[in-house]
Amino acid sequence: MFDQIAFGEKLKSHRKLAGMTQEEAAEKIGVSGQAVSKWEKGECLPDCYNLKLLGKIYRVSVDSLLDTDEPSPEQVVDTIIVNGAVFEIIEKPDTVFAGKIAFAAKIGDGYDFVASVDEVQKKIALDKVICAIPPERGTVLSINFWLVGSKLHGMGFVRETSSETQPDGVDVYKNPASLYVRAYTDNAASALIAKEQCEPWELFAYIRNHVMPAHGYKMAENGAQEIEVYDSGGRGKGFAYVPVMKM
Repeated sequence: MFDQIAFGEKLKSHRKLAGMTQEEAAEKIGVSGQAVSKWEKGECLPDCYNLKLLGKIYRVSVDSLLDTDEPSPEQVVDTIIVNGAVFEIIEKPDTVFAGKIAFAAKIGDGYDFVASVDEVQKKIALDKVICAIPPERGTVLSINFWLVGSKLHGMGFVRETSSETQPDGVDVYKNPASLYVRAYTDNAASALIAKEQCEPWELFAYIRNHVMPAHGYKMAENGAQEIEVYDSGGRGKGFAYVPVMKM
């Protein structure tokens, strides 16, 4: 039997991942914010036309939206509110990323941020990634880049995939399951670092230096990496993920 409540929750989850408010999603597909609210509460269902539009703006297939038996890969276990900004503690399973990754060892002993990014951008292979998991958003993998004493440094432009087997020229990184602090770059989060708008990576330091110690968390030691997930393939709004463990 189709679970209308679960369907509404899935719509809500995809909207949040797309970085939209109910009003913004409603405007994009030409309906009222009240209609989107009712769909997400499971009070009623969108018609076929609006369902297709929802899939388009959330960059996910209609089949995926309708599959209410499919569990969410990220489970929220706690929520922290700081001056209106939301920081969620989530459980994220093993994740395979594929694309182009530049490690410090590949570009010399003197690790240069600009050189690393340039090295990666010259060899981006996102179009070659097979079995990419929709929605295919822009993802940046920050491999212990800013952590003092880490033996592994690197940065990658990647996509989440269901396959560790990729074509030649595509790098693969398997990120282990971990707890994460997840935050979205909305106005409230940006204000915490004294900006009108910020990118996901700009929240990393605030999460590490303020949110984590104040709530009994420290950096994970299981090899999980910091992740930036953007609303689209370009730069801008999105989610910051910092792997953590309980102190």
